Amino acid sequence: MRTTLGTANAGDDVRAAVHRLGPAFERDYITHTTVEHWADIMGEMVARRVRAVAVKDGKLFLYAPDATWKNEMRMSAPEIIQRVNNYAGGRLVKEIVFARSPRPLPPAAEDGDAETRAAYARAVTQTGLTDAEIATGAELAARVSDEKLATHIRRAYQTTRKARRLKEERGMTACPSCGRLVKDICHDCRRSEERSVRREVRAILLCEPWIKLADIVRRIPSCDALLLGSERADLVRRIAGETEYTAQDSENARLLTMLHRGLPPAEVTPKKIQSTFWELRNELITTREFWEEMKRRKAKKKSYRKGRFP
Repeated sequence: MRTTLGTANAGDDVRAAVHRLGPAFERDYITHTTVEHWADIMGEMVARRVRAVAVKDGKLFLYAPDATWKNEMRMSAPEIIQRVNNYAGGRLVKEIVFARSPRPLPPAAEDGDAETRAAYARAVTQTGLTDAEIATGAELAARVSDEKLATHIRRAYQTTRKARRLKEERGMTACPSCGRLVKDICHDCRRSEERSVRREVRAILLCEPWIKLADIVRRIPSCDALLLGSERADLVRRIAGETEYTAQDSENARLLTMLHRGLPPAEVTPKKIQSTFWELRNELITTREFWEEMKRRKAKKKSYRKGRFP
């Protein structure tokens, strides 16, 4: 497999070193790195609910704890495959399949290069200030008559300026939204923006549960298949958790069927509701009638097999 190493963030020296160790090692390295960085590829929202277990023979094995998320992953399979392969730098994955159980996650490795608070504080203290910044700090302090308070103000100003200069020297830039100095992207602003988009998507889904991605993107350009799928899955789980298995003639039953299958109201039939409830049986409130239905289906299946294979 030719690849630029799923390590879009790795330096040239790392890629070259891994490549020199041979194609087998390189393939294993890419596979391991891709699985371990599932959250970076798909985002925290999806990673908290669906786990990447392994990659084998062009298949990405995922573990989803419920039918709702399995359904959403199937619907979003092309985008998932594209994201994974973009990260890997080649055709690492051709399809997704679901594992029966999650593989235990390995313990997080300790980052020996991580800077301690004490080291960061020393770095801030050692950062210099311009004459103008020193004069500004003194001017702010001079406006206060209390000498002790004035000293605190001057030191606070100088520490703030030193910390900002240190961050700028380390390559951090101001976030265009909040002005905070960050490296690469401002995760706080990104999360805030994503929460806002999710609220809009959720509101549309409650009004039009059958809506397709193309239609919602026209209203919310920043929405993608995975965001829509995760919101749809969460709504299905929430509503299913408030609905009994036998309540198949309720408004919730129609809403669940439209959400889960993406069907408009005119296409919702009792048979499709029944099929939807069966698929979501582990999410719904089950009663005695549910278990009786399970027994009937099992007996019918057994009888069919017995008649077909005497």
